[in-house]
Amino acid sequence: MPLSDDMRDVDLKFECPNCSHPIVRKGSWFIVIASYICVKCRANVRIGYPEKLVVFERHRKLRSQ
Repeated sequence: MPLSDDMRDVDLKFECPNCSHPIVRKGSWFIVIASYICVKCRANVRIGYPEKLVVFERHRKLRSQ
């Protein structure tokens, strides 16, 4: 399943798996990023393709409600 191009300019939320600190970034950021440093716990957080699919699917379901 590909990541949806229609969500490139949409704000999406992801929580650090270590400390649950949320980040909100545009879909385009999630498409190109592989990892980031959490500002709260300073962990290097990897965001693989499966995690990206979950973020996009969660937002798609919220939009359809």
